[in-house]
Amino acid sequence: MIEDVLKKLDDSYTIQLSEEMIAIPSVTGDEEALALYIQEKLESYGMTSELNYVDTGRPNVHGVMKGSKPGKRLDYNAHTDTVPAGSDWATDPFKAVIKEGKLYGRGACDMKTGIACTLNMLKAIADSGVDFNGELSFSGVVDQEATDIGAWAMMKQEKWRTLDGVVLTYSYCGDETKPIPLGLTGKVLYNINVKGQAAHGFRPHLGVNAVEDAAKIISNLDKLNLKEHPDFGTGTVCTLKTEGGYKKYSVVVPESARFEVNRLLVPGESIQYTIDDMKRMVDSLELKSEVDVGVKPPMYEPYICTKDESLMMILHRAYKTVMEKEPLYEHAYGITNANIFQGEQGIPCIHIGPQRGGAHQPNEHVKLEWLPPVSEMYSRIALAYLN
Repeated sequence: MIEDVLKKLDDSYTIQLSEEMIAIPSVTGDEEALALYIQEKLESYGMTSELNYVDTGRPNVHGVMKGSKPGKRLDYNAHTDTVPAGSDWATDPFKAVIKEGKLYGRGACDMKTGIACTLNMLKAIADSGVDFNGELSFSGVVDQEATDIGAWAMMKQEKWRTLDGVVLTYSYCGDETKPIPLGLTGKVLYNINVKGQAAHGFRPHLGVNAVEDAAKIISNLDKLNLKEHPDFGTGTVCTLKTEGGYKKYSVVVPESARFEVNRLLVPGESIQYTIDDMKRMVDSLELKSEVDVGVKPPMYEPYICTKDESLMMILHRAYKTVMEKEPLYEHAYGITNANIFQGEQGIPCIHIGPQRGGAHQPNEHVKLEWLPPVSEMYSRIALAYLN
């Protein structure tokens, strides 16, 4: 069965798809053209497709291929948006260039070649006529490089919320550059507003200085109760932004201040726990200002998984067969859609994709040698899971 599919894989088709998708700019907020391109490809493979708009001009794209018998439902997930091109490119970021065995362009590794390998696999299964049980699907979601409104919108639909497994086509290639994640950290972005009382700056004792109280909170962030995990270690906190005081010079005690703090969560810490922890620490300072501890999106729960889970074991066998070595694993510091799919919804997830080069940087690229084995691994994982 798998041999029939492998015969239909076309590495030149993967490159063609990658080149065409790189030529379609899909910077966050402008994903529609790429979604329409992908939808056309999915339909050409005989798949049922749909666009689900999460905002004006911003659709998630889905395609479903059904086997002849009921069974599990496996989705291959990617994000369709990229970060902006930026400057200092040696080539046109939206024109794919192949040089010295590498394919250059914005989205080359993050993550249009992962999408191309998935489409190559779906076409090969369709062309081979191989049957399977259950459903094999693709989802391309918007906004992953920002606040993940695409993945959140996907999980609001019961048919996607009840998936049995998700293969995330991110560039975790299983070697020392990017081991396979056995879980991911979570994240909370605190949005803290401090309200004091204005007074003349020559008589500060008559007011309550919101900026100074904000500074006291920031200087006591080390009093937060960061839990330690045996595999992930301890999370982190980092002040990202502060606001307060006059906009135009004035000798007035600042009556308001605001600041944002990023907190990385490890398994054992939840979003609610971290909110309560910040409130506890602020209360312990007994400040004169009123302090509102809020949060801003995006927020993600952490999660952990093991190598003996069904989908992870299938990935391990496929990787060992194709790469002729065992993959490397790590408990990873990072955020992907798996935080939403598995961390929030409990859907088993794995990550596998081409080795990355220069993600979010000028001259982003992928080594062409990675595309054939990734297409083959995707094929082996799909047929092993759905049979």
